[in-house]
Amino acid sequence: MNRTIRRGIVVFLAVVAVCAMPALLFAGGSQEQKAGAASGANGNWGNVNWQQFKGKTLNVLITSMPVAEVYKKQIAAFEALTGMKVNFELLNDTDRRKKQIVDFSSHMGEYDLGNIGFANREEFAQPGYLADLAAYVNNPKLTDAAWYNIGDYPKDIIAAGYSNGKLVYIPFTAEFFLLWYRTDIFKQLNLSPPKTFDDLRATAAKLDAARKAGQISAYAWVDRELPGSSEAGWNLFCTANRMNVDFLNYKAMTSNVATPQGKSVLTFYTSMIKDYAPPGTGNWSWGEIAQAFKSGQIAMTVGGNASYTYLEDPAQSKVAGKVGYAPPPMTAEGRDPLWEWGWGVNADSKNKDAAWLFVEWATSPTLMNQIAPEYGVPARKSVYAAPGFIKAMPGQQFIDAELFMLNQGVNPDPGLINAKYGETADIISKEMSNIIAGIKNVDQAASDADAALSKLGYTPAH
Repeated sequence: MNRTIRRGIVVFLAVVAVCAMPALLFAGGSQEQKAGAASGANGNWGNVNWQQFKGKTLNVLITSMPVAEVYKKQIAAFEALTGMKVNFELLNDTDRRKKQIVDFSSHMGEYDLGNIGFANREEFAQPGYLADLAAYVNNPKLTDAAWYNIGDYPKDIIAAGYSNGKLVYIPFTAEFFLLWYRTDIFKQLNLSPPKTFDDLRATAAKLDAARKAGQISAYAWVDRELPGSSEAGWNLFCTANRMNVDFLNYKAMTSNVATPQGKSVLTFYTSMIKDYAPPGTGNWSWGEIAQAFKSGQIAMTVGGNASYTYLEDPAQSKVAGKVGYAPPPMTAEGRDPLWEWGWGVNADSKNKDAAWLFVEWATSPTLMNQIAPEYGVPARKSVYAAPGFIKAMPGQQFIDAELFMLNQGVNPDPGLINAKYGETADIISKEMSNIIAGIKNVDQAASDADAALSKLGYTPAH
């Protein structure tokens, strides 16, 4: 769910200087606070009475994913810090969402809090299932504002936690696409990471020429082709966003697929694959692309920033230590759609104050600095300057690319974040696949997509 990196670093370093100051604030806390902090994970925990809900039990539901396992290892430290008991339940994302919706909509309050995905934020926020966390952030009994430092979140990252003016979740990851490229091949051919779409095509052409000349064996480019909203549909829509194009206006129920802008996205996306991808990639999902890249078959692609671990493990990757990371090419107005996970509190929880202490702890600069090296995509800016984080990442270039995206490269409100996205992306990605397969040209595929979308109530904009 990366651009002009130097500017992003300057802004970031200024923020880090401010964020480093609260580390001395705990010295004046009560003996109970000091004891609570000492019993928790190492680090400063601010001027908060962490033991004020001692004896309570919190029920927490989270999607089973790598970052959830990182949190799971810290639960004992939170229990020691607060004196509370935590039932920490992990489910696959489909089951997590279903269980949350049933509980939240019934107003039973079985789960006090859980993770909320950016893409499904509104199905929880619009019905009023999530508590407004601003009240807790601003409550001095519950939050040490200087230590917690909500301003440490980049504006576009925290903005995605709001719905209709209410802060419905606090982010703990910030995810987006990065350009992956082979540094050894780029050095051999004297190439630079492309910044624009024209650059991307020109670079791919040079890589392709080098392969055909026998200078390299890797294919120049690949992107997802397998139709489906969670497969090529997502990458296609994200490419459109980076070109500052929305295929659909869900509010106005209009389609831009067959407009010149829409067709330019389809043309670029499909021609890059037809011209520069390996043969037989029509059914490749993300897993096949990642495997092809780490086995040395691909010189350049776009991939999620959280996926760097696939590439940098020498036990499973032939290109470990040979991967460069940069912001994906974009137009001047284009942005990459943000994806993030956040912690939200059930509005019907009987332990909302206590649940907020969990959210505060889980998203605090103290814990983020401690656990971020294990998952690499923290939502707080200050973490990116922490020595442990820097050491754990592939290199400063990777961190610089992430910082650029955090500060100016992501769209916190992309048009594709809509409950209707899935059915429309299925239609458009199917026609995209037809173009790549040579079954239809761009004009016919765009027209057919509009015809299918019209049956769902969309009016062609052209």
